[in-house]
Amino acid sequence: MKKTFITLVLLIFTATIASAQDINKLSGSLLWKISGNGITRPSYIVGTHHLAPVSFTDSISGLKEALNATNQVVGEILMGNEAEMQAKLLKVAMMPDGETYHTLLSKEDYEILDKGLNEVLGVGLDKVGRMRPGILSTLYSLALYTKLYPEYKMGQESIDEYLQRTANDNGKTILGLESIEDQVHALLDSEPMEAQIEVLICTVSNNSFEKETADLLNDYYYAGNLTGMYNLALNDPNDPCPTSKSHKDALLRNRNNKWIGELPAIMKDKPSMIAVGALHLAGEEGLLYQLSKLGYTVEAVK
Repeated sequence: MKKTFITLVLLIFTATIASAQDINKLSGSLLWKISGNGITRPSYIVGTHHLAPVSFTDSISGLKEALNATNQVVGEILMGNEAEMQAKLLKVAMMPDGETYHTLLSKEDYEILDKGLNEVLGVGLDKVGRMRPGILSTLYSLALYTKLYPEYKMGQESIDEYLQRTANDNGKTILGLESIEDQVHALLDSEPMEAQIEVLICTVSNNSFEKETADLLNDYYYAGNLTGMYNLALNDPNDPCPTSKSHKDALLRNRNNKWIGELPAIMKDKPSMIAVGALHLAGEEGLLYQLSKLGYTVEAVK
């Protein structure tokens, strides 16, 4: 469980040539070929789903061929050292001194949160009340996912881990676009504590909506519908717990902007398989659109 939880925290698609002016065409595939703009051999970028089974990679057309044709795998973070990841996360997982859910919540909200956690996690705030709300939100979502999808096995290897392991087994370079600390900042420090708690209580109080969203999000992912995923996750007018702009920026826009500053040099150095969460590919701030704006040819592999 710890392995998958840490991965989530750090971590919770005939080819179409896309112009920088047509974002809507940047959908319909999970695997994209990046060429031109001074690189002599193409690189590829694949959108991952951190809870999808590794067996699904057999259904991503062209993925194995692209993996064989590239010399390195680039992920969000380097995923080989689980002990280091856990140690760094534990340093920031707990509530600041002097702050507790008792002092931050009304009696009614405390009872709502405690009951919701007990129903899904099997423990309440007496056991996990020292954990920061961003961590609890991710832990709650993971536990709820395992209840909704019994076929998902705790601790199973993620697609991200599989791609990095395969690269390592074949003597290829593995790079991370950011550090564990970068991911922790996006998860825990981009919003005030009070806002994080509000989202946590809202999520616990609306877990039937979570089921509907998870079903649709999975359907979109397996169909390669990047636009559908993006709009559902970030722009759904029916979402009772919408993501704030500051948190959206911290999770996607800011990280994408940082990565887009690094990817040109990485792809010029070696043909690369870039594997990041599928939501990082879509939208105006997405990596595909930004790469096309830089002058690269971005083609869906189907």
